[in-house]
Amino acid sequence: MASDRARRALVACLFGVTTIVAAEAVAHAQTKTERDMARALMDEGDAKVEKKDLEGALRAYRAAHAIMGVPSTGIEVARTEEKLGHLVEAHKAALEVARSPEKPGEPKPFTEAREAAKKLAAELETRVPTITVVVQGVPESAPVEVKINGVLLPSEAARDAQPVNPGKHEVSAAATGLPPVSKEVEVAEAQRLRVALALGDAAASGGGSDKPGRRVSPLVYVGFGVGGAGLIAGTVTGVLSLSRAGTVEDLCPAGTCPTQAALDEATPVNDSAKTLANVSNVAFALAVVGVGVGVAGIFLSGGEARKSPEQTSLRLNVGPTGLGLVGRF
Repeated sequence: MASDRARRALVACLFGVTTIVAAEAVAHAQTKTERDMARALMDEGDAKVEKKDLEGALRAYRAAHAIMGVPSTGIEVARTEEKLGHLVEAHKAALEVARSPEKPGEPKPFTEAREAAKKLAAELETRVPTITVVVQGVPESAPVEVKINGVLLPSEAARDAQPVNPGKHEVSAAATGLPPVSKEVEVAEAQRLRVALALGDAAASGGGSDKPGRRVSPLVYVGFGVGGAGLIAGTVTGVLSLSRAGTVEDLCPAGTCPTQAALDEATPVNDSAKTLANVSNVAFALAVVGVGVGVAGIFLSGGEARKSPEQTSLRLNVGPTGLGLVGRF
């Protein structure tokens, strides 16, 4: 702040000298009263900046620039606009200063302000976001009315990228014989946003969405597919195991076979029951793991849709000796 006050004091002194040495360079400041008023406004602007009252500072700087119209007042307008987040206005003000013609014998602060404005304009060039409105449902050659924040865009520029300040904006479009469509969007600094507005048949068919579909991770389909298949397989094999165990109990009550024939018949049935029980346990464990993978897949999902569920498949094969998992991802 101290350097700003020193710069302001130097410029104030040069205002008086400029009238004699380089009168043409400050054509707007034709009287001492105007120069004194401009100096007071610049001091007021500096004081408001120190108090964090940027809106008040901007009003003071604008008033001073309206009187003087010199680079040293214009650059303060551009800097304050930039601090307020008014990037479009800051860029315009900086370009105005940067493109102002250099006058013979102009004071050094004017030259320095012009150079600072060139750097600020170049920086803001990449920071200013844009909105491009894409109107659907009407021919390219058809006249449309496009508005941003209620301001009608020139017809020849309606489909071009429009510079806007970061934040929320209302975008609307209308055409003859069709109801208008509007949408609220939010843009970040340096963002290049395309907004689709659907009119007529395009609106009825659900067109106009400018948001990409959410990508669902294949882990969701794999995990819950394995979980579901494991649950089914575990239930089926568990029921079969219990059924065969019941057969063994009928042949050999309390684990004691009354005859050799009963023992011979019960032995393979008992072995099959044990195998099915093991398969059932493995299937249920696989179901728990599958559900865990599916839940993890939900948290990992996001971004643009890349693959539909139809492209991901999973099949669990249950055989007499174990489980088989076949999938396509």
